[in-house]
Amino acid sequence: MTDTQDSARPRGRPALAPEARAQALAAAGQLLAEEGLKGMKARAIAERAGVSVGSIYKLFGDIDDLVRELNMLTYRDFAAHHRDALAKSGLDESDVHGRVMVLARAYVDFVTREDARWRALLTFNRRQSGTAPRYYTQYEDELFNLVIDVLAPAPGLEGQSQREAAARALWAAVHGIVLIVLPNASYDSPMDAAMSQIEMIVGAFIRDAAARR
Repeated sequence: MTDTQDSARPRGRPALAPEARAQALAAAGQLLAEEGLKGMKARAIAERAGVSVGSIYKLFGDIDDLVRELNMLTYRDFAAHHRDALAKSGLDESDVHGRVMVLARAYVDFVTREDARWRALLTFNRRQSGTAPRYYTQYEDELFNLVIDVLAPAPGLEGQSQREAAARALWAAVHGIVLIVLPNASYDSPMDAAMSQIEMIVGAFIRDAAARR
């Protein structure tokens, strides 16, 4: 072996295989879906992925960076679910009420099916101090843009700023109803009760916007 070959030989631990990052991310995603944020421990992720604990930090920086990456996947899946629901509804863009209700139902369906992932995302966001990275917040903006676009034909919401405020207000209303009603065992059908209450809010909101035009 020549001196050049010897000097080029890797020393210490071998480099991580190219697929190690994907394996670690998949393992972390499984734990997040099963346990929420309490499953986000480097040792647990490493054991499931079949890598060392040190490799987790080498691959992702820290656990917060890893969780942000998982949350971006949740945002992506959430947005795709809503776009798919709108496409399948076949409703004309002029049917603002109907299309907002499609989005609301899609919201309820997703957070019911992906409860641990969605709660982990919300909890993580609440715990962060300071301004979140732009590469991260743009995923949340994409969700609001879906609602803003659906509201565009609504009478009384012609202005962009009006639609933005309306989208966030409706989002907050739907989110609040979901958090309060779905876990409430006093309802015979919490899902039906939630959708009925959302229908009241959406209908009143759209009628009020038109009346104030």
